[in-house]
Parts: sequence; structure tokens; C-alpha cells
Amino acid sequence: MGADVHDFGAPSQCYAFGQPMTAYYTSQAYDAPSSTIWSVLTDFPSWPRWFPRVSEVRLEDGAVGGGAGARIIAFGEDPDVWTRWQIVDWRAPTRLVCEHVDSNAPMTAHVQAAYLQFELFEEPEGCTLEVEIGADGYGVVGDFFVGMTLGPEVRRMLPDLVDAFTDHVVERARNGR
Repeated sequence: MGADVHDFGAPSQCYAFGQPMTAYYTSQAYDAPSSTIWSVLTDFPSWPRWFPRVSEVRLEDGAVGGGAGARIIAFGEDPDVWTRWQIVDWRAPTRLVCEHVDSNAPMTAHVQAAYLQFELFEEPEGCTLEVEIGADGYGVVGDFFVGMTLGPEVRRMLPDLVDAFTDHVVERARNGR
């Protein structure tokens, strides 16, 4: 299947601090309405089945089902490594944006802001999912570090993420869920 990853020529709009930042995105078309894809996308406990290097995802503070303001904590392959995100934009069934809050992962000391955005566009024969990841570092050194490490990592990870998500959507459809 293989999704293509695009590097925005111009910075995207960051949700943290309203600053522009570098972003990468990819997209995938589905033969299903956006409401069907949305229900799979917002099943946060299932994210480890399709989100690379994530072993567990939980909604914090007793939040049920997400929604703007809810916090998500994602644990890495090493369960002692975690990243906390806050949902800053929730428009069912078309848009989910999570903003990086904090993390104990080593690289995050250089990250000033980051976001993860999922957007669904209804089409005549289904919908298209666009996935975008953006990040910005602290100062020139942080920007260099984020650009040299996060950029190549995201460009490699995004196709895997979308392909695994697509496989998960197909599996759920086969199982009638």
C-alpha cells in the first residue's frame, strides 16, 4: 500500500504558542465514510495496534471517549518512557488535534512544541485521512536537533503509521466492529 510522506515547503501552523513550525504529512483514501474511520481513530486504547513504537495509550483524569481538553498518555516500547498529549481540537467526525504537553523521552528536552493532527475529508466514495506531525525546537540548537533527528524519524514513521492504521481498519471491518 505504502503512503507517501510530504514535507511542507512552508511551515505549518503550530497549535502551541501560535508559532509556525515544520510539519510532515501523509494521506490515505478509504472506501468508508468519515464517521466509520473516526470511530476507529478515536478508539485510543487500540492505538498501540497501529501507532509505531507505542505499547499503551490511556485517557487521563477519568476522561471517557476523548473530546477537547482530554489528556492522553502514550507509553513507548519501554513502558517507563511516556509522552503526554492534550486534545486541543475535536470536531467529530472530521478533526482531531493533539498538542504535546510533556514527556520523559530523552529527545523531548529539545522540543519546544509539537502536535499530531488527524483530519478526515468526506469524498463521494468514502473519505481521505490526512495525518500531520509538526515540531519546533528551543532556539537554533533545538531547531537543528529537531530537524536532524525528528524530521527523518517522522518521514520514516508516517507511512508505517498510516499503513498499520489501514490494516487495523480492515481488520475491524472484517470482525464487524
